[in-house]
Amino acid sequence: MGLSEQEMWAISVTERVCSTISLMGTFVIVSTFIWSTSFRKPINRLVFYASWGNIMANVAAIISQDGIHISDDSALCQFQGFLVQWFMPADALWTFAMACNVYLTFFHKYGSEQLRQLEWKYALFCYGVPFIPAFAYFFVKTQARGRVYGSAILWCWVAVPWDFLRIALFYGPVWFIISLTFAIYLRAGSVIYQKRRQLRNLGCIDSLDPDLVPPVSPFATMAGIQVTREIDCYTPEQRTPSGGPHGLPSAAFKPYSVTIQGGRFGDVPLDLEHSSRPAPCPLQSDGQARAGRANRESVSQRRSIATEANSAAWAYTKYAMLFFIALLVTWVPSTINRAYSFAHPDSVSFGLNFVGAFVLPLQGFWNSLIYVSISWPAFKLLWQDIRAHIDLCHISRFKAKMKPAHIRKGSTSSKIPVILEDDSMHH
Repeated sequence: MGLSEQEMWAISVTERVCSTISLMGTFVIVSTFIWSTSFRKPINRLVFYASWGNIMANVAAIISQDGIHISDDSALCQFQGFLVQWFMPADALWTFAMACNVYLTFFHKYGSEQLRQLEWKYALFCYGVPFIPAFAYFFVKTQARGRVYGSAILWCWVAVPWDFLRIALFYGPVWFIISLTFAIYLRAGSVIYQKRRQLRNLGCIDSLDPDLVPPVSPFATMAGIQVTREIDCYTPEQRTPSGGPHGLPSAAFKPYSVTIQGGRFGDVPLDLEHSSRPAPCPLQSDGQARAGRANRESVSQRRSIATEANSAAWAYTKYAMLFFIALLVTWVPSTINRAYSFAHPDSVSFGLNFVGAFVLPLQGFWNSLIYVSISWPAFKLLWQDIRAHIDLCHISRFKAKMKPAHIRKGSTSSKIPVILEDDSMHH
């Protein structure tokens, strides 16, 4: 039993509307990344590369059922099937590439430059691997089944007689990649949780060395965990009338030392150094005391920076979950639809096909939402630059209008440009 004409029209409209929304979001990614260097973080670079695959997948979705209406052998239908097979799974592969950055950063201590050198390999993997079957399908044709590319209800893709290829070379590999991505995040998340719990048990401020948190991706949480405090000691001072209790000399205490370092995958050593009793420090001169106070202030500042880095690291973890949730939202409904059609080849579910037509074209839209969340401070700076540029344009026009009047006024005109320059400085 097939779908009615109204149901096919509803699916077609849904595909095109969702694809248009995704193209708008992808335009934001591409334009801002090219326009300003503030957006060119390593994670944004990967999203930028993935956006080109989203664009081509949306082009295929906008064609919708036009290729089917012409014929399965038409150039439009074959081209649409080629785009779907090539670029639809690329989004999952780019998400896996981001997860690889997490693994390499967290367990192998890769830096930003090392990860950047891997980008061409990621591009070759994410676009090269799905290109092989997509291109090979052009040359596969049998008397019984016909061409591989043909009607797939939603659009032209792998035809129903070749339905087993959908599972073997499309949904199967995609879910294998999703499983690997999930395994990486699960392992990294468990190590992070263990480190934070160890820090809390010690009563420490769970902080990270900011040098170990390069902005490699929203998932790149950290390469290790380091918490450093000074060795505790006190410096005896002369007794004063307001000295310590029971006539004891007042003492200036320094924080004690706690060092926790996260190691590599499978080998996470824990190194703790602390002293429960304060030990006396050597007597210090006034200069040494001032140097000690400056050192404590420096330690406090570094600790503040490290705490901010810790917050950023956990924000990256949240972004990782957003990307993964978007991946599941995209692929779970469409996979259920294809599994249903594989199990019931003579039955077509309008509900499952409609949901699939809704979620698959929205890959670029979800990526753009996460991209905006990651780059929100850069968007604020961009908006401030735009407003400043607009203000300068208004001032320039005002000066241009006032210039003829200055000339007519003679000697007094020389004072007016000075006033205008002062006003521009305020803007």
